[in-house]
Amino acid sequence: MDGLLQDVRYALRTLRKSPAFVTTTMLTLALGIGANLAIFAVVNAVLLQPLPFREPERIVRVFDDLGRAGAKNVGMSVPELYDLTERSGVFEQVSAIFPSSGALSGDDRVERILLIGTSPNYFELLGATPALGRTYTQSEWVPGFLDGVVISDGLWKRQFGSDPHIIGRRVRVDEDPYTIIGVMSPDFRHPANTDFGDIEMWTAAGFTGDPWPSPPQRGARSLPGALGRLKPGITLEQAQRRLDVLTTSLQQSYANEYPKQLGWSLRLEPAQTSLTGNVRPTLVILLAAVSFVLLIVCVNVASLLIARASARMREFAIRQALGASRGQLVRQVLTESVLISLAGGVAALAVLLLAQKSLLAMMPADVPRLAEVHADWRMVAFALVLSLATGVLVGLMPSLHASAIDPNRDLRDGGRTGGGQSVRQNRSRAALVVLEVALSAVLLIGAGLLVRSFSAALSQNPGLDPERLVAGQIWVPVPNNPKANQYLTPTQRAALARELLARLALLPGMEQTAIGTSSAVPLLSIVNNPVAFSLPDEVSTHENDHAAEFAAVSAEYFDVLKTPLKKGRVFTNHDADSSARVVVVNEAFVRRFSPQRDAVGQRLRFVWRGQAQEAQIIGVVGDVRNDGLDMAPSPRLYESILQYPSIRLAVFLRTRADVEVKSTKEALTATVHSINPELPVFDVRTMADLMSASMARRQFSLRLMSVFAVSALLLTALGIYGVMAFVVGQRAQEFGIRMALGARPRNILGLAFRPGLILTATGTIVGLAASIGVTRLMSSLLFGVSSNDPTTFAVVPVVLGVVALAACFSAARRATRVSPMQALK
Repeated sequence: MDGLLQDVRYALRTLRKSPAFVTTTMLTLALGIGANLAIFAVVNAVLLQPLPFREPERIVRVFDDLGRAGAKNVGMSVPELYDLTERSGVFEQVSAIFPSSGALSGDDRVERILLIGTSPNYFELLGATPALGRTYTQSEWVPGFLDGVVISDGLWKRQFGSDPHIIGRRVRVDEDPYTIIGVMSPDFRHPANTDFGDIEMWTAAGFTGDPWPSPPQRGARSLPGALGRLKPGITLEQAQRRLDVLTTSLQQSYANEYPKQLGWSLRLEPAQTSLTGNVRPTLVILLAAVSFVLLIVCVNVASLLIARASARMREFAIRQALGASRGQLVRQVLTESVLISLAGGVAALAVLLLAQKSLLAMMPADVPRLAEVHADWRMVAFALVLSLATGVLVGLMPSLHASAIDPNRDLRDGGRTGGGQSVRQNRSRAALVVLEVALSAVLLIGAGLLVRSFSAALSQNPGLDPERLVAGQIWVPVPNNPKANQYLTPTQRAALARELLARLALLPGMEQTAIGTSSAVPLLSIVNNPVAFSLPDEVSTHENDHAAEFAAVSAEYFDVLKTPLKKGRVFTNHDADSSARVVVVNEAFVRRFSPQRDAVGQRLRFVWRGQAQEAQIIGVVGDVRNDGLDMAPSPRLYESILQYPSIRLAVFLRTRADVEVKSTKEALTATVHSINPELPVFDVRTMADLMSASMARRQFSLRLMSVFAVSALLLTALGIYGVMAFVVGQRAQEFGIRMALGARPRNILGLAFRPGLILTATGTIVGLAASIGVTRLMSSLLFGVSSNDPTTFAVVPVVLGVVALAACFSAARRATRVSPMQALK
């Protein structure tokens, strides 16, 4: 310890004499360490940290799939929910989860909130406790909805002004009275993805009384899914096998509800995987990319330290001659590099703490668990470990060079020529440059592939004209008492749709208007509504063995979006509830289900709200990229909003000129409230904003990868320049003699250029070879381009070559300015 403290004191004195060197290396390391800390903070909170619940590894999501129909997450029936609880034998507790909108009535207005219906044991299952009041429990079970509700911390602050006496207050949601019994803590989040944001209210029901049908129907898949807690000692694989046995038993007992050709099954996923699975590939790739940046930073700093060690060759020789061991010299150099790295780590950590909110604001809004990203002891520990590891890594090669000093040789030469030591240092620096170029090539290829993917996605035809197109949504309240529901029957909902269409057409500045269901809003991939169907006219299928996305729209919908009609006709206002059922399909539907036969005129059979329906295909329209510009269009069924009216409504407005979204929302809200003041309007956005939001995650990945790649390119250029400048300096006497003997400047320039170009070419070849394997890991992030895209692999070497030429030229030009007389002296 005495020796280590002595080394620290000596290192501090030595570094204090070189402030420019210390500042440069510290800031360079702070850049690499800080970038790694920022990405690690997100990865740690989103992917690595377990969910903040009791024994989170036992919490799973349960989904219903129709495997042979090609549909996942089709919804669960209430009887299936009770089968999971009573017959599966794998769950300690099971709770339904039913995310939905709700109309929260205030003093003078109604606000749409995102609520979730659960089973009464929901909070017991999670092991969650409120910040105020209490939560509901299984002992309060009733067939319908419970009276007590729990609200989020955000809703408590926004709507109720953080009222400490909120417990016991009565509120109206969807025109039903409830009592607030608890407020959750600020960090509590529902452990599943939901539409449009975080849950703001929790309510419980038995799902067997109003407004649910009684008795519950096995074929009515009214529940989006379930959340379960596995029994102690049961693994996910064991639970899945038991559920497979249960599904086989249910298929045999209820053959009519579970036709074999549908391939119905129950699927388990860990809750954390279900919540974060969509962002996992993106974050892993970004973490790998930022690690490459740190390696390039380490290579640059190691090269600087080798140059510094070369300048201190006589000092090390004297110390060794006076009795210092090789181990002591190694320890001295490592101490200096670790001190610089620790200073860089402290600087990086300080900047991150100050800029945490700004950095999080740059993240896409749909990344889950962002609220859990914060600085804690884990972040400090990671910063310490990363700084120490970086310090050892950058100091390892310089310390080995220092330990290889020969006092007899180096004290005799006085460090003038360097001898064999200089040769070893040159080889080490050359190897570092090759590694640096290779890592830069990998990063540049990764960024290039993302650029190509982003460009390919933007070039896709969205199937609509986004100019001057605005979409908004309306929630139609569903009171628990059917007698109080003024939109209970299809006829009543169809009348609301007609009145909305009439009133929207009178809005000032509107060119065209239409309405539909929420699933008809383009680029909202979170709204999915798969429907199983059959084509009885097809010889190959007579049962419900297909599935497609479903949306109900008004007759004007396709004109407003400017989606082209390919064949047949679209809806008219005469396609009403009393008319024959008709549907319109998209081109993706035809390509998958009727490629050899004209789809127009064919019949469809499916189940709608528990009842068998039959409809005729009357037209084919172009594909609209409802799931995002970077997702292939899925088969889609469009039905008339007058024949299949819904409570999840959306409006589509094409204005005569560009208008502000705020003023459009105000006019739309006033129009809707003139029909019924209990109808909240929300999520009013332009189609351009929706398109941008759908590409936010890809754009974020592209932006970060581009920053990493450009940083790597600049660092590589500096590394090449540093090596070339060092080589030119060592060969100054040689170049002077050559010029004295008649060599021209271009001959000298060629000699100075050659080493840098060889190193760049070697590093590029190594990087291209490594990229072939690395880019395969990026396949899930790519769209419209192969992971081995030849264009990208051809452009990157050219870019590296240009940068290398510029760096080599800057250093080599000095060689042509060597004075022969000065060099010979």
